[in-house]
Amino acid sequence: MKVTGLELKNLLAEAGVQPEVARAVDPAAPLLKQGLDSVDFPAFCALVEERFQVRLDDEAALVLRTLDDFAAYVGKAKGQP
Repeated sequence: MKVTGLELKNLLAEAGVQPEVARAVDPAAPLLKQGLDSVDFPAFCALVEERFQVRLDDEAALVLRTLDDFAAYVGKAKGQP
């Protein structure tokens, strides 16, 4: 099952991002330039790890900037094309 941008947007809201910010996120744009702050981003990363059973080490967290990046990372970790 491929991870979708909508699914990741929903996770943003679950992680505590304000709902209007989460709904407005462009999956191809950097999250930290779209209203997420230094608390939202790590909370989102932790929820991605939990929900998809993947490990986001510090190096990965530094290069994952967009929802598209997260979707690709999760897909690759799960062996999806």
